[in-house]
Amino acid sequence: FLNRLHREKNTRRRLELQREMTASILEALGYRSEPTCVPMDDDSLLPVLYQVNKADGSPELWVLEVLEDPDEADPLNLYPSRKQYPPDTEKMNTDRNWEELISRMVFSRQEPPRWVILTSATTIILMDRGRWNDKRYIRFDLPEILGRKEKSTLRAMAALLHRTSIIPEEGICLLDTLDENAHKHAYGVSEDLKYALREAIELIGNEALHYIMESRHEKVYEQGQKYADQLSRECLRFMYRLLFLFYIEARPELEYAPMKSDAYLKGYSLESLRDLELVTLNTDESRNGYYLHNSLKLLFDLIYEGTQLETQLTLQEGETRIDHHVFTMTPLRSHLFDPSKTKILSGVKFRNHVLQRVIELMSLTAEKKSKGRSRKQRRGRVSYAQLGINQLGAVYEALLSYRGFFAETDLFEVKREKDDYNVLNTAYFVKEEDLHQYTEKEKVYSEDRALMKYPRGTFIYRLAGRDREKSASYYTPEVLTHTLVKYALKELLKDRTADDLLKLTICEPAMGSAAFLNEAISQLAEEYLRRKQQETGQTIPHDEYTTELHRTRMYMADRNVYGVDLNPVAVELAEVSLWLNTIFKGARVPWFGLQLRDGNSLIGACRSTYRSTLLGTLGKSTPAWLDEVPDRIEPAQQRKPETVYHFLLPDRGMSDYTDKVIKGMAPRELKYMKDWRKKQQKPFSRDD
Repeated sequence: FLNRLHREKNTRRRLELQREMTASILEALGYRSEPTCVPMDDDSLLPVLYQVNKADGSPELWVLEVLEDPDEADPLNLYPSRKQYPPDTEKMNTDRNWEELISRMVFSRQEPPRWVILTSATTIILMDRGRWNDKRYIRFDLPEILGRKEKSTLRAMAALLHRTSIIPEEGICLLDTLDENAHKHAYGVSEDLKYALREAIELIGNEALHYIMESRHEKVYEQGQKYADQLSRECLRFMYRLLFLFYIEARPELEYAPMKSDAYLKGYSLESLRDLELVTLNTDESRNGYYLHNSLKLLFDLIYEGTQLETQLTLQEGETRIDHHVFTMTPLRSHLFDPSKTKILSGVKFRNHVLQRVIELMSLTAEKKSKGRSRKQRRGRVSYAQLGINQLGAVYEALLSYRGFFAETDLFEVKREKDDYNVLNTAYFVKEEDLHQYTEKEKVYSEDRALMKYPRGTFIYRLAGRDREKSASYYTPEVLTHTLVKYALKELLKDRTADDLLKLTICEPAMGSAAFLNEAISQLAEEYLRRKQQETGQTIPHDEYTTELHRTRMYMADRNVYGVDLNPVAVELAEVSLWLNTIFKGARVPWFGLQLRDGNSLIGACRSTYRSTLLGTLGKSTPAWLDEVPDRIEPAQQRKPETVYHFLLPDRGMSDYTDKVIKGMAPRELKYMKDWRKKQQKPFSRDD
């Protein structure tokens, strides 16, 4: 058939031959061939092979045909033929290729179809309007599919393309079901990553101890909890760097990581190291060398410093320009990649077998036993392209309340008898001499049925005691952030213009990894574009909408967003997640150093002051400010020089315990606090 088609020189005859074959395939998939022309919003006509409308008459699916051209493999690059139009048609669309027509005319109509099927003699392309912005579609290579003569391949094609799968009479279409399942799978993968991340942090921490003790001969685990806390934070930062790189390299459309450059892909990228995740390390040199360590250090430095490209050669007239730089990267001056934030880890080296295990943990899903079966499920590769900002944020925040510590002696893990063992739950450790006090069901065993033992000096990274309750590190699910922000904005945005939205200030006083900030920016950006198009009467072309959306998000994130969190690592994560949510091709990397800060947003430091004359002694010995109400400073006003902020001064209610029960529990401490209160409430001197 293809030979006949390609030999035929007459365009109309070629179109008839192609329609003969197309009609049989469409009929098998539940469609018909009914060529017609449909008017666009500019009154021009577009040839449509078949259309399905909703009950109200609006389009739901269009089948478009492309006349096969043996010199062009991609039908999206071809143009409509005049032979597809009836004779004497005036407003034909033959000066734009099909990709541009679908972007600017079909999906940008006032009433666009959701689905478009583009057919040619060798290719069928299924497009969903919701995915077209990201240039995501399903392409079927007909010679390959039909040439295989495999029932399974034909069934898969039919299942994805059949009319009952795409627009069923009842229920949800198959592709939406598959998408929902993929979304659920992404959440399942993010749960796996929490376990992998915790184990990897322990590996990195213990490897750092090994290097310091073996190479520098220092017994660091004797330095106490303060050192262990610092090591914990640095290990967390190290692993978040890897997560960030996995995420950004899986999204070449953002064009930050130059994945299209062979030099970066093969010489620098984390993806190239990921290919080594299961390579057997047989020799001592391969196991204990530092190839992976040196590669990661080079990559981290590249992210933080950028490529810093400058043209080195001055070309004489007539000379050919030679660009020696094969890729560029904008420096990401984030705290996350700042070497000064990992002082301990910057001074150590990690052996290949340790980093290989870390990359394996972050690359492959965990082995799991199927219910009712002894056989383990096969491990799959983690697709970071499927993980969104919210799922990544859940992984980020999962371990913010965990804490690392050094085992001062050999420790054994125990649990409550009624609890199933989960390494992410609160952990309990006892010394060997106390182990006899626990039953067999309270002891924790490894897979080889040995007691879970942690030798003296081991770095342990676990959730201990009430750390999670005290830190309040709970990630807010996407469904909740979306709903809360949606209805908060619904009230806030009444009677506002599009430009008014760009002047709003957004502050999250306990931001974590910025789940609410990201949601607010995303919804405000979409609403701004919607209102701006209505106000100006102009429509953004479909293929430019995503870029404009990201541009608006970036503008708001850079100018309108503020956040506070008690945990300094959370601030670093918020900075990166905001950047990931707003970056687009050609954008600069914003600096959030003055907008996102670590601190306590609940200290009550409102803008109120006392007159400094009240701080001395009035009457007997009572400082007057203790019994006065401070003066409120309005937002537009400045503090007067002769006043003092109220939160810098003591208050009568500070540490004032009068309950008899409390007095009986801690009499010595209360005596100290009483004396302290007397000193605090003394009048201030002139120098004070």
